[in-house]
Amino acid sequence: MKNNLIAIFLKPVGFHWKLGFLHSARLLLALGTAFSIGLLPSMARAQSALEVGANTTIYFSDTLNPLVWEDKEGNATLEQVRKRLSDFKPADTIGRIDPKSQYWVVQKLVNRIGENRDFIVDASRTDKGINWVRYQHFVVYPDGSSRELNGPYSQNVPLRMGDIDPYVFTLDTLLSRNPVFTLHKDSEVQLFSRLKSNSTYPAVHFALRLYDRTTYLELRKYGLYIEGILAGLLFALIISTCNNLFYKRDAVSVIYGIWLVLGWLQIMTMPIHDGQRLFEFFWVLDQGNIGILSASAFWVGLFGYLQIIFYVLFCRAFLGTYRHFPRFHLLTNIWIGLQAVQFFIGYFFEHELPPILLFIPLFLLTTAVLIGLLICSVVRYRRGLKAARFAIISLLFYLPFWLVFLLNILNVVPINNYLPSSGLGLFVKGSFIAQAFAICFDAIIFNLGVQSRSRAIEKKLGVTVQAQKEAVENQNKILESTVEERTRELQTQHQALSETHNLVVSSVNYASRLQRGQLPRAQRIHNRFASFATLWEPRDTIGGDLWWVSSSQRAGPFILAVADCTGHGVPGAMLSLLVSNSMERIYANSTEEDPAKALISLDHFVRTGLNQDRPDSESDDGCDAVVLRIDREKQTIEFAGAKIGLFQMTTQGQVVRHAVARCSLGYIDAIEQADKPQLATISYASGDLFVIVTDGFTDQIGGLSEKKIAYGYRRLESLLQKNRDLDAPILAQRMQADFKQWQGTEVRRDDVTAVVFRL
Repeated sequence: MKNNLIAIFLKPVGFHWKLGFLHSARLLLALGTAFSIGLLPSMARAQSALEVGANTTIYFSDTLNPLVWEDKEGNATLEQVRKRLSDFKPADTIGRIDPKSQYWVVQKLVNRIGENRDFIVDASRTDKGINWVRYQHFVVYPDGSSRELNGPYSQNVPLRMGDIDPYVFTLDTLLSRNPVFTLHKDSEVQLFSRLKSNSTYPAVHFALRLYDRTTYLELRKYGLYIEGILAGLLFALIISTCNNLFYKRDAVSVIYGIWLVLGWLQIMTMPIHDGQRLFEFFWVLDQGNIGILSASAFWVGLFGYLQIIFYVLFCRAFLGTYRHFPRFHLLTNIWIGLQAVQFFIGYFFEHELPPILLFIPLFLLTTAVLIGLLICSVVRYRRGLKAARFAIISLLFYLPFWLVFLLNILNVVPINNYLPSSGLGLFVKGSFIAQAFAICFDAIIFNLGVQSRSRAIEKKLGVTVQAQKEAVENQNKILESTVEERTRELQTQHQALSETHNLVVSSVNYASRLQRGQLPRAQRIHNRFASFATLWEPRDTIGGDLWWVSSSQRAGPFILAVADCTGHGVPGAMLSLLVSNSMERIYANSTEEDPAKALISLDHFVRTGLNQDRPDSESDDGCDAVVLRIDREKQTIEFAGAKIGLFQMTTQGQVVRHAVARCSLGYIDAIEQADKPQLATISYASGDLFVIVTDGFTDQIGGLSEKKIAYGYRRLESLLQKNRDLDAPILAQRMQADFKQWQGTEVRRDDVTAVVFRL
């Protein structure tokens, strides 16, 4: 039998032509004898046995003698089937195989080799791929005893490699996961097989393939070697690609890496002679079903679909079809969608679609996509993408392989019939070996392509970087010259600005001295207050706040006023001069005018002084003010205010805030009659303390909390309450310290003025 290794994959005629002639003669003789006695025995009794002799090939099938019975219910047992042998019919009388039914096939085998031999039944595959998706085999010996053969759908069968004890030597066929039986010398057995097809990959015949176990183990050994070499090659490429991805991380390398992984998984799950034994180190695929297929067939199909999809995705990214061939790119998107639809229909649903309708349109579209990629590769190469030559090489190899595979599947040109039945031709028969070699070849070619593309990109980047470097150097020279020129200009401008700045600062400082000079001198305060202190802090060196005291040359009541003019800085200071001069005019001759009238007069002087009483006025400014007429003999204060109030702290400890009018002085719009300041007379006792502050004090934002708020009148009243017994200078210092603590790092918002006095 070892000499027949070169004969594997011969056309499955089942036996030598001489033996076939002898069997035909015996069949005619049996039929003639039956008719001669008037009784026609059942078809099962007329079944001839397939003689396995010295000239039988390693792969062989009985294509003439199998008898078939359709079990539509699908629940018949071996014992029931053996009693219904009369219902069995010749295989060639069965019509189209129904995927919904189960079939029982019985065949006879007789050993004419002259020694015992072990044989394996293979119902799952033919030379073209999947045949029966579920199968269960029983052997019936001449004495009537029977045994269920091993297999993925048998009971208590050791399927995992871990179930095999390497320290126990045995030739027991029970330790094989395959359906193995021993055909004894000159013995005849019956082989019963329960078979189930599906709608996606329907079985094409009932001639089950058998092969000699001992000789086939040698071929499986080489298949395992080849599968390991190819898987190892892809795994090495995966490691190399992952290393490149860590540094590059471009889309082409990512898709290439995914395709390599899928190709590796496909090779690891392909039944390349060894029946997926290599992958069993990681995962058992033979048990159970997924969808309508066995788990092993499902995973092979899934990785096959994903592998070709990512092959196209990689070619698209490598060639840049999205940018250069947008219409073809759209076609490939449609093709990917159809691939997914076909997979889900074919692998998860029992359907009535003929296989030719399910597969042929997409097979043709796949061919069109591969041809389109080849055309895109040629075009891109002519346009200067030198790395596209690797895509051309890959597609020129892949496309013929695909066409050969397609012709073989459709049985248009059965390639396996033309391959040698010995040596390498014997080994590569079947599509799985060819697919594995094709995947590895394309992986190597595209690995070179990715590297070539990377080198081209790096070279282009190098040229670009060098050009940019030269451009930067030239630009730096221009910039250095420009900077030197601009530096000289800026130095000149800076010198001019410095001189201008110094002039402005000198002017502002001089204006500050002038503004401080207009504030009341000590002689106007002398002997009028028990104690007196002020805080006057312009925000910008000079400001719009002022306080004013009438001349001390006259006896009788005197006037104290505080004003807060619009704005701050230079505009406020200019307006404060107008207010100060206006107060001098109002009380130039006497202090008899009451504070309310004085505020009305001040409103008039500001409006006329800024020409705001004319329609063509360009100004709309004014001030807030408070005027006090203090009579020390009567111990009374006549008081009127416009938005600036007065705080009184009596000797009894009470803090009183005297109300004022909510109007401002000046501005274009005249004061309404109802809003005019009203005169109020305040009596005080010796020792009472009074405080006047502008809104720059109470409106300052600050505080220790994250939510910034204004200082406010309540905090001021609380401070005054706590320090009501202090003299005016000390109280003013406490007010200044508390105000600065409250302000913290916040920006000063306005001019701040406070007048503190005790009578």
